[in-house]
Amino acid sequence: MSKRLLCFIAIGRKAITMRLPIRDPRTIARDISGVFDALFPQLAQGVVASFNRGAIPIDGCEPVSQELVEATSVQRAMLFETAVAAAEQLIEGGSAVDWDLCLGTAVARQKAHFDAKLPQSLTSVDKEVSLHVARNLIAAFRQLRASSGTEALVRGPRIPGFQWVASSVGDFSIGRALIEVKCTNKHFISSDYRQILMYWLLSYCAALETGATEWADGVLVNPRLNRVVRFSFNGLIPIVGAGKSKVELVELFSTMLGTRVPLTPRGHADGPG
Repeated sequence: MSKRLLCFIAIGRKAITMRLPIRDPRTIARDISGVFDALFPQLAQGVVASFNRGAIPIDGCEPVSQELVEATSVQRAMLFETAVAAAEQLIEGGSAVDWDLCLGTAVARQKAHFDAKLPQSLTSVDKEVSLHVARNLIAAFRQLRASSGTEALVRGPRIPGFQWVASSVGDFSIGRALIEVKCTNKHFISSDYRQILMYWLLSYCAALETGATEWADGVLVNPRLNRVVRFSFNGLIPIVGAGKSKVELVELFSTMLGTRVPLTPRGHADGPG
């Protein structure tokens, strides 16, 4: 029996069969709860609620009403993907939103990961909600940039791979702050934190191996509800990792992936974050 299989059995997971070879970091970030139970055992509901209490509103913005969202005609995921695409157009200097282009962008992104229903057009309410969310998101970026000096907003920052975990991209970044956008009708949940924690862990693995820069801060933005939570990974890791150091987390993660790799920190044994 392989070491990898024993590891997952030991933490109470079913034997890994077809999922393991699939190189999809979204799977790692969202689905394999056993990995996170071992790495971040204290990421419990109470801890998530504690961090959520640090949420701040986006200056000058209002939440989108649930009543208005209920009046839209497309799937929620597609609707808010369209809103993000609209925000990107406006950020790039567009004076008006090209909705056909937005819809095409949203469809392409949704098809990459989900079995999405593809709308042919957007209603006026769809556009109204999307534009509201887009403007809130732009305001959030403006607010975050104001606290980071002159750092530029980056769309789709690279998330490095590790072992059999594929590289991917995040939503946005400003400097060393990684930003993930959620448009649900509820506060951030543990899976949101798990996803961004995994992205940090992958960046830290790359920092140890190649000297790349690790993410220093995580930011969760919900432009629909007008909420932003920002935290430093150095502050979050000791809490959710039950006291494990960052290097210890990498060693455990590497073991769980099945292949231990030598750790050769370049100038920061436990890495300043």
